[in-house]
Amino acid sequence: MIRRFSMIAAILTMTIAPPASAWQATTEKTVPPAISAKTAGLQRIEGFIPLYWDAAGGKLLMDIARFDTELLYQTSLPAGLGSNPVGLDRNQLGETRIVTFRRIGPKVLMIQPNYDFRAITVDPAEAKAVEESFAQSVLWGFKVEAEEGGRVLVDATGFFLRDAHEAIDRLRASGQGSFALDESRSAIDLARTKGFPKNTEVEAIVTFVSGDVPGPLVRSVVPHPKSITLRLHHSLVELPAAGYEPRRFDPRVGMIGIAFHDFASPLTEPIEKRWIIRHRLQKKDPAAAVSDAVSPIVYYLDPGTPEPVRSALLDGGAWWSEAFEAIGFRNAFQVRMLPAEADPMDLRYNMITWVHRSTRGWSYGASVVDPRTGEILKGNVSLGSLRVRHDFLLAAGMIPMFGDGAGESDYSWLASLDPSVNGAAMALARLRQLSAHEVGHTIGLTHNFAASTYGRASVMDYPAPLVEIREGRLDLTNAYSSGVGAFDRFAIEYAYSQFPSGVDEEGALQSIVRRGIERGMLFIGDSHARPTSAAHPLASLWDNGPDPVAMLRHEMEVRRIGLRQFGLGNIAAGEPLVRLEATLLPLYLHHRYQLQAAAKYVGGMHFSYSVREKTGAVPPEVTRIASPAEQRAALEAVLDTLLIDELRLPERILALLPPPAYGYEGPPLELFPRRTDPVFDPIAAATVAAEISINTLLDPKRAARLVQFHARDQANPGFTEVIDKLTRRSWDVRASDAYGAAIVRAVQSLLVARLMNLAADPDASPDVRAIAADGLRGIASRAQRQSGGAPADQAHRNAIRDDIERFLTRPEEPRKRTTPLPMPQGEPIG
Repeated sequence: MIRRFSMIAAILTMTIAPPASAWQATTEKTVPPAISAKTAGLQRIEGFIPLYWDAAGGKLLMDIARFDTELLYQTSLPAGLGSNPVGLDRNQLGETRIVTFRRIGPKVLMIQPNYDFRAITVDPAEAKAVEESFAQSVLWGFKVEAEEGGRVLVDATGFFLRDAHEAIDRLRASGQGSFALDESRSAIDLARTKGFPKNTEVEAIVTFVSGDVPGPLVRSVVPHPKSITLRLHHSLVELPAAGYEPRRFDPRVGMIGIAFHDFASPLTEPIEKRWIIRHRLQKKDPAAAVSDAVSPIVYYLDPGTPEPVRSALLDGGAWWSEAFEAIGFRNAFQVRMLPAEADPMDLRYNMITWVHRSTRGWSYGASVVDPRTGEILKGNVSLGSLRVRHDFLLAAGMIPMFGDGAGESDYSWLASLDPSVNGAAMALARLRQLSAHEVGHTIGLTHNFAASTYGRASVMDYPAPLVEIREGRLDLTNAYSSGVGAFDRFAIEYAYSQFPSGVDEEGALQSIVRRGIERGMLFIGDSHARPTSAAHPLASLWDNGPDPVAMLRHEMEVRRIGLRQFGLGNIAAGEPLVRLEATLLPLYLHHRYQLQAAAKYVGGMHFSYSVREKTGAVPPEVTRIASPAEQRAALEAVLDTLLIDELRLPERILALLPPPAYGYEGPPLELFPRRTDPVFDPIAAATVAAEISINTLLDPKRAARLVQFHARDQANPGFTEVIDKLTRRSWDVRASDAYGAAIVRAVQSLLVARLMNLAADPDASPDVRAIAADGLRGIASRAQRQSGGAPADQAHRNAIRDDIERFLTRPEEPRKRTTPLPMPQGEPIG
């Protein structure tokens, strides 16, 4: 069949083939016209890659002369969606790509080489072998419209009007529906399309449409939810000149890195190579101890930032100048307002952008990084504007600042108050720290979540407000630190120090690291601090102080004082009382993150990111299990958060918490979960507070460490001891009233439910599951022995026994249990 078809096709071709003259004419018609003829009458935009605007056709043509030459291609969003959970924020960077243009006949391909796999060698054949072993990516194919003098003209309209930022995927992944790009509602934004000698900037208005009802996040921020219009920016940029020297990554320093495979590595060395990311910074006088920089690092602040936030962000960002001065760079780091004529999307400008969203969310420090070397080409900070309002909310919950009845809506009157109770001053102090933190990411630093335990040593930690107690009164004067810390200066010294000619750079860098370690510069990153199961006792988010256990007891006292004085004075005059509940929530859970920090001693292990030195010296304290005394002290402090009086809200506060007022039923207010809707549920509040303590102690990985550490040394507390103490703290108690008894029952039910989850967890170790099941048997026995109390108490004990028996005998057929309450957000959001 195939042969017959081919033969017929050949006969047909021979039959209908045109005469030679006609064939020649047809061939001549395919020759592209000259660029000058094709672009006659079009608007030319000069720049790195010249553009032509066809106003009549709405087309943007690109004049390509650089073939097989690498350049940088970057996408970003100048105008976003405004929803933090979806994440399509204003000024958000897309992926940074190295690309080349290659002409093949009538096409021009945009190709992204594969820099994850390379060979750093002088042998071109060796490099070619690696290049041909791994796939590249063709990002786009352009049709040649005209050519002239080695240049070609292509219609790039479709390239610029596509979903280059993958917004459709983001909307789908966040459950907001299926959207498609509508070309009829998309266009090149010529006013924001510009050309410069080293970069070409193109901006497009892109519209995404949906035939279905979009998700609630889209409906809450888009005027017509079925039509989402964003602005998409494309940057085509000349790569930096030679002269940048990559610097080796060291896991002890806390710098962000790039990683790749170098197949030219000697057999005695790892094939994986890691370099830190950093800006190019060089002294004008390399031999001088202190010198001006050839090109200082300059950050520009979004002019849309209002005062007093503007001054706070300028001040905080500029803190880094101190660290650069310390290593011999004068005026090397600066923060300025963006000039009126500058475009914030231009890759030549490091930006600090003030981003608005419908709800509070994270701030970010991102960078455009040359993937070949790790050189930072643009720092891009996005600061969420609702951050400052939430910080003020934290202060307003702790201190009744509105007790005198004054309460203008902008809180400007607070500036005249004693700084010890000034929530506005505290919020601005946090903004300074936040500005420095996010800028820190864009100059190469990652998080250091151990720094808060040795003197607020880094702005790259997540700080909780340090609330001091003076004569029984809460004091916010020193809530946040000022200036970069000792660890920050250490990291900058490693990353940016320039050494005189003739100095062994590798040896000098190792000396910097060694001196830092000797000064106690402990670095612990995200992966060993964020999870509930994290093991390092000194690495946590939103904590304070060198002793996490002592600080937990301090924060519980802060919470008690705050609750004793909590009332109408915690919200401004004219506000509906539902705002009192929103103000109460962060106060009631004030201890949340310090509790998680203290609990890391339970089944905890001290460790460092040790490296074998060439000297052969043994690294100091590679690992050390937290001492039995430390673990038990932490366990008792966590268990004390489950006391009835700590979970109970007094009646005078409950009397001030009405259902949400008309018009205030939903976001942006963050309220407690409730099973008594619409009225406030104090038992639900107690349950979510207790869940923080119980879930932290019953984490399956923490439990497995407890089992193993106890096996290695019987002096260490085991998981059986933890369950036994949890059981006694929740079951061997008697409440003095029915309200307290209801709290006790809620905590007991929660403990049983979490033990069942652990005993049934297929990912938990067999020992942990067995001990959890045995803990359930012990609770069932307690429930059997106990008697008396109100009818609700007896019904509760009967239900607990029935649930445990059913679970242990028929785990595949458990009785449907009450759906767990959602945990309030609570996080200060960095």
